[in-house]
Amino acid sequence: MNQIIKFELRDILPEQHAVLQHQGIPKHVNASQTTQALFNNAMEIFTQIAKPLSLLRELSINELDTIFEGEGNNAEDTPLEHIYPKADQLALFALTMGSDISLKIEQLFKDNDFALGSMLDAVASLAADKAAEVCENYFHTHLGKQPDSCVLSYSPGYCGWHISAQKNLFQFLRPGKIGIALNDSYLMIPLKSVSGVLVAGKKEIHFFDNDFPFCNDCKTYSCLVRMKRL
Repeated sequence: MNQIIKFELRDILPEQHAVLQHQGIPKHVNASQTTQALFNNAMEIFTQIAKPLSLLRELSINELDTIFEGEGNNAEDTPLEHIYPKADQLALFALTMGSDISLKIEQLFKDNDFALGSMLDAVASLAADKAAEVCENYFHTHLGKQPDSCVLSYSPGYCGWHISAQKNLFQFLRPGKIGIALNDSYLMIPLKSVSGVLVAGKKEIHFFDNDFPFCNDCKTYSCLVRMKRL
């Protein structure tokens, strides 16, 4: 598989409560009229100008060995290095919400419209997260969706996998095809983009104890949410 995927907006639009929580508003708190209007405006802008695309390319465990090593800056021990050698199939992916969204967010902040800029930023970030889940499901379906298996994504910059691995990932995947570039700090342009590896295998390979040294610096513990989802 070496395929460009165009997302349906309905599949990646985030729910209101998730966007508001991202903005620091608890789920049990009712949004004010002003906040509701900001959310509606941000969703309208996103649906009008977002151009979400993804690129997937299958690879072997040996090929991922080199990509994972990156510049040699990974943590001494990481969850992913124990997970991907047990995979049944692997694929690199990169996805983006498009340059127009990033430019619009940047312009809103330049115009001192921080409220709408922050709301649109949250919508785009969560849409990118949902798009990664769509990629997981797409790859799982492509492989035949075995009931005892699943697909999870892992990205450079998280859980001890150093962000400098982006360089090797980009050289192999070449996501410039869908308009994603990499700067000298290994950050993706447009900013509302995600890249990494899709790991397909039995569910148990994705379980690990979050007692690595870098776990102490984690603010989200999203790994626990992902494992619970399995």
